[in-house]
Amino acid sequence: MIGYIVGAAFLVLAAVSVVWGAFVVIKLVRLNGRFKNAIVLIPLYKKYKWQWVMPFLMGGCLIADIVYLSLSDSAADYMVGAALIVIIVMLSVIMAMMMLTKCAVLDAGIVVPYRFIEWTELYDYKIEGTTIFFMGNAEGFDTLGAATTKLTFDEANSDKLQFILDRHKNR
Repeated sequence: MIGYIVGAAFLVLAAVSVVWGAFVVIKLVRLNGRFKNAIVLIPLYKKYKWQWVMPFLMGGCLIADIVYLSLSDSAADYMVGAALIVIIVMLSVIMAMMMLTKCAVLDAGIVVPYRFIEWTELYDYKIEGTTIFFMGNAEGFDTLGAATTKLTFDEANSDKLQFILDRHKNR
């Protein structure tokens, strides 16, 4: 009986991950659309090292789940295994979409991972060498909701980038 309760809980988690994944994918498709329909002033690049590790980790999880399903003998185990496959596939789709999303300073604003910053929303930014991150409110660079992830840019674009951002920064 407990196995069926656990299986049902995993099925609920799988349904939640599908709904959440759909919202995330829609948001990332909109970001890509904004990128494609704007003029790129300065391209920005992600500095993620984990993005190349995650596909192997997700593939390993998928293989482990398939092995788990092949060794299962009860309906509750199949429910858990099927739910895990759905969750792994949704996370893989989201990860692939995040890896394919490009970042840049555009004529209409800034595309950063997971969001678009309108010029009216840019509160501040910080440049350290060829690394930059943006801030959307006065909470500071240390708050998770305000600051973006760090991005890099070509050193030749440094002066141009600073000029554009200073011109649009909300004071």
